[in-house]
Amino acid sequence: MKKLIVLGSNGQLGKKIVCDFEAFFDVTPLDRNSCDITKFDDLKELFSKYKPDIVINCAAYTNVDLAEKESKKCFLVNFNAVENLAKLSNIYDYTLIHFSTDYVFNSKKKTPIKENDTQHPINIYGKSKLKGEQAIEQISRKYYTFRISWVYSNFGMNFPKTILKLAKEKEVLDIVNDQYGCPTPVELISKIVHLALKKNIPIGTYNVSPDGCCSWYEIAQKILDYTNTNKSYILKNINGVSSSEFRSVARRPKFSLLDNNKIKDALDIRIDDWALYFKEFIHRENI
Repeated sequence: MKKLIVLGSNGQLGKKIVCDFEAFFDVTPLDRNSCDITKFDDLKELFSKYKPDIVINCAAYTNVDLAEKESKKCFLVNFNAVENLAKLSNIYDYTLIHFSTDYVFNSKKKTPIKENDTQHPINIYGKSKLKGEQAIEQISRKYYTFRISWVYSNFGMNFPKTILKLAKEKEVLDIVNDQYGCPTPVELISKIVHLALKKNIPIGTYNVSPDGCCSWYEIAQKILDYTNTNKSYILKNINGVSSSEFRSVARRPKFSLLDNNKIKDALDIRIDDWALYFKEFIHRENI
């Protein structure tokens, strides 16, 4: 079995990948307590010990608003540490798998964003992730960068889980209705990473996203539709508000829907609409 290291193994994506990949690889899960990816020498020592064939980097600084205040820390994790991994991928000849974000874009058009479209991040988080992407592309000989958006799962911190929690506490919620993208379940991401390795598709950057498009408001409304007959939830109404009304520290792109045709063609697979994956998520929540 090929040796695989999963960095950031305690996050929602890392946990899913560890769970799914253990049957096919010799998996070593490493969290922030067992591996500081910002320290080059520590990483070098680890990789010298484990001699991985594949390194999957699920570690990231993802607090978009706090990143505006902690820019140095954000760049340290999302850029400098990724640069370390890229350099070490050449030294130890492993395939590096990294995850970037839709926030590297700020598209003014209303059509899905392709991999080679112009990047223009408008917040610190997006800028740090773009620098990480560029480091890998410029340095690593064997890599896959998967851009993902609005990631969610049945565990960890994410938007749907937050709305489900609030739905038990509040009767009315105000949710932004003018930011569009696509919620992406960890199940789909994990599946695509596994297939990419299995089929040995060309190295490079790929968007990973379900079909379809929605706003944050539509996701919350979908949750209301599912919970309104369950007495455990008291949420009665969701008000759509504009980004200007909903104050946040960091700016967000208004449209960040990722075009998924490149990965579908590379893997020769069908990807379903976001609402179908979301229904499966709700089912797992036992609502």
